[in-house]
Amino acid sequence: MSPFDHKSIRDRIQRAARRDLDLPDSVAKDVAFHMTDWLNDLDAYVRLCSDPHALTDKQVATLLMDFLVHVPNHLAAAAKLLTGGGVTDVFGVGATEEDDDEER
Repeated sequence: MSPFDHKSIRDRIQRAARRDLDLPDSVAKDVAFHMTDWLNDLDAYVRLCSDPHALTDKQVATLLMDFLVHVPNHLAAAAKLLTGGGVTDVFGVGATEEDDDEER
């Protein structure tokens, strides 16, 4: 069970986005969704960071894969909705490109 109160966090983000950033309610609601849908992934990552040796290599690999498949798209969507700007590949690793055929 996640220690995060998802509803309270969602409500707080939505209220701030409406009041301080003057976003329409539907956009504020979408931002709040995208910023909270992955809180269970965040909780798992915080647990890893709190005790890096508590998990097996397999568990760490699964946690990373789950986190990195789920979280970035939500953050990109929230960033676009909130700021109007998209995500850029500031590290030059092709992060914003599809490259299923390339080797890592």
